[in-house]
Amino acid sequence: MINDPDLQALRQSAQNRDWTTSQDTLKRLLARMEPLVALGIAAPQVQAFLPTFESYYPEATWVRELLLTVIAYASAPKDLPVHTIHQFTEPGCGNFLLAVFDTARTVQPEYSHFERYSHITNAVANAILADLQHQYYRVHPDDFARLRDPDTPPDVAAGIQIAFWQAVAGQDTTLWLHIADAIENQLYL
Repeated sequence: MINDPDLQALRQSAQNRDWTTSQDTLKRLLARMEPLVALGIAAPQVQAFLPTFESYYPEATWVRELLLTVIAYASAPKDLPVHTIHQFTEPGCGNFLLAVFDTARTVQPEYSHFERYSHITNAVANAILADLQHQYYRVHPDDFARLRDPDTPPDVAAGIQIAFWQAVAGQDTTLWLHIADAIENQLYL
């Protein structure tokens, strides 16, 4: 294993499931790379959810087109259709779209280098969250419906969220460790 304090911190925060530290450390690590190289760390995680999204929304071909344009041409339209997020209500799909939009913001010229690393970090986090939500709530659709219901009492919603985070613990850690491995491969191999 490489003796890099930030890589070690990312792996430790993944094991501890400390998302705040994971995101802060990830951003520092990504900032060591050119933005388009750093985007290459996020892109596979975002792309991995695309088939799931398309299985629910095959008519939303614009999502694939946007993602591929960003990845293949490092280009994105100025106006992203952020207003559409609420149209895609299947588990994980909203977070996936947030990841796609943050991926696109990475290549938009109006953002500084610092902002680009923030967008890449957000894309990774939202792609991980999309995967975790889909894996859990596709087998717990009643819990997902209660979370989305504004009439669900806060204590019930909190209990559902606690059960979710407990159930996805192993996968949560695995996905963050996968990102740490990708960064290590990019920086040191």
